[in-house]
Amino acid sequence: MIKKSLPFLLMAFALMVVTFSCKKPDDRPAPLPENELYYPLEVGKWVIYDVDSTIWDDTFCIKRFYNYQIMHRVADTFTDDDGRMSYRIDTRIRRKPEDQWQTHTVFYATNTGTTVEVAYDDARFIKLVFPVEERVTWEGNAYIPVNDPDYSFFKNWIYEYRNYTNNFNTGFIDFENTVTVKQIDEQVSDPELFEEVFASRTKSEEVYAADVGLIYREYIRWTYDPTTTKCRKGVGVVMRAVDHN
Repeated sequence: MIKKSLPFLLMAFALMVVTFSCKKPDDRPAPLPENELYYPLEVGKWVIYDVDSTIWDDTFCIKRFYNYQIMHRVADTFTDDDGRMSYRIDTRIRRKPEDQWQTHTVFYATNTGTTVEVAYDDARFIKLVFPVEERVTWEGNAYIPVNDPDYSFFKNWIYEYRNYTNNFNTGFIDFENTVTVKQIDEQVSDPELFEEVFASRTKSEEVYAADVGLIYREYIRWTYDPTTTKCRKGVGVVMRAVDHN
């Protein structure tokens, strides 16, 4: 009985070999190179963020809170003044998910191969550098005119990679293979404890996920001047990715 069955078993095995040998190659796209992985720039790419915004109003000495959503969408390409391929990123805003998107602002991104530069109006930042490695540092605000009083607080920021390849949960989505960019975290005095002393708070950090881009941003900047209103003045923003393509 075994001898009679053997030819059929051998034929079945041969068919299995042919089947697996003829299987089509994996149709998934090849992984992005590292210098594109954490800030993918492709027309049509978008990410939606839930935003919590805080304003310290020194006129009325109150703290205001706002919540809304913002979409970043890679809209078009162009050649910048240095002859480099760059991308226009349009942002749209809405108060609630059921609302229609409204036109908001525009910013620009350029991948130089060794860095990613992002420009908002006249301010250009070096957001990422390559290769990405734990504890790598760089001057992310090297192009900012820090001698201008309006930009002076950007002076001496040292960006640093942390938590490379770790997971990160935005509160809405759990992302794998992320990297955190620590930009600054400083506080001078505390007006709650020392009412007659100048105080300030500056914090900025961002998190990027593979194949997605920016998924989290926290920015705080306020000052307290005891010679004027004795109230804080400044803004705070927390952005958390809630959806992306």
